[in-house]
Amino acid sequence: MALQRTSVVWLSSVRPDGGPHVVPLWFLWDGESILVFSKPDAQKVRNVRAEPRVMVAVGEPGLAFDVELIDAVAELAREPSSRLLSDEFARKYADLADRAGITFDRFAAVYEQPIWIRPTRWLDWGGAGWTDVDGDAADPPRHGRRVVRPSGVSSSEDGYHFGP
Repeated sequence: MALQRTSVVWLSSVRPDGGPHVVPLWFLWDGESILVFSKPDAQKVRNVRAEPRVMVAVGEPGLAFDVELIDAVAELAREPSSRLLSDEFARKYADLADRAGITFDRFAAVYEQPIWIRPTRWLDWGGAGWTDVDGDAADPPRHGRRVVRPSGVSSSEDGYHFGP
C-alpha cells in the first residue's frame, strides 16, 4: 500500500466558490485514518469546515503511473497538534524536519490544527505502462475500484457518520 511507502499525500478539497484546492502534506497512517496537520487559518481548514468530503492522492507515479486515489471525509480534530503529534510521526519526518530546520515542538505550534481523514473508497489508478520493456504496446493501465468502508464509518442520505 502506497500509504506505507510514501512521505507525502496530496489533499484535494473544495473552496467555497466550488474551485479545487490541492496541497501536499506530511501525514501519519494508523491503518484506518490519515492524520495531517495544518495552520488553523489555512484554506484547507476553511474548505473542510464547509465541505468535509475530500480526495487524497498518494504514491509516486513513475513510469507505470501507479497511484492510489482515496475518497474520504475530513474532520477537524478537537485536540491540538501538540497532543496528537506522535513519536512515530517524528521518526518518519526526522530527516525532512532537520533539513527544513524545524523542531517538532515548533511544527506543532505552527501547524496546530490536526485533521483526521477517514477513507470511504479506494480507487487504484495506473498499472502497467503503455509499452513493455521492448517498446511494444502493452496492456493499458488499469483503472480499478475497490470500495472500502473502514470500521465505524457508515453512510446515509445526509452524509457520513463516525462511531457506533
